[in-house]
Amino acid sequence: MHPEALEGARAMIDAAGVDARADLLGLDLGGADINGTARSLLPMVRWVGLDAQAGPGVDIVADARTWTPDREYDVVLCTELLEHVQGWERCIGTAWRALREGGHLVVTCASTGRRPHGARGEFHPGPGEWYANVPPDALEDLLREAFAASHVRYRANPGDAYAWARK
Repeated sequence: MHPEALEGARAMIDAAGVDARADLLGLDLGGADINGTARSLLPMVRWVGLDAQAGPGVDIVADARTWTPDREYDVVLCTELLEHVQGWERCIGTAWRALREGGHLVVTCASTGRRPHGARGEFHPGPGEWYANVPPDALEDLLREAFAASHVRYRANPGDAYAWARK
């Protein structure tokens, strides 16, 4: 996780009002620890990591677009995932289904102007790997439609979108 994304996640956690000291249950969509994770920002949360591939921090190997939650979560992290998923909107749907009423979603993703990169930290996307920047207005529209409250912030340098939403 690059430093700007971690900073963006911290800002969205603060803006959403997630209590970093609370005993919460959290889901990390795209949860493999690739050069760091935003989980460190919420150290009291009991985390479940979901990713399409096994790796550090992954408890469930599944597609974040189609996975069916078996319980409700207080907080869902979706950091540095959406730009690597064709049909990223379905990941937001999974997050919505996973959250309890009043629960929070925190998103960071590559957006307008960001250079394509690999899902596991490579400088370029690998063969057959999907990559497309997520337009901040598309993210904002989807969150506004699906959630009770939301906010999206775009940062031109490095070309990221950061968001929070409350179910």
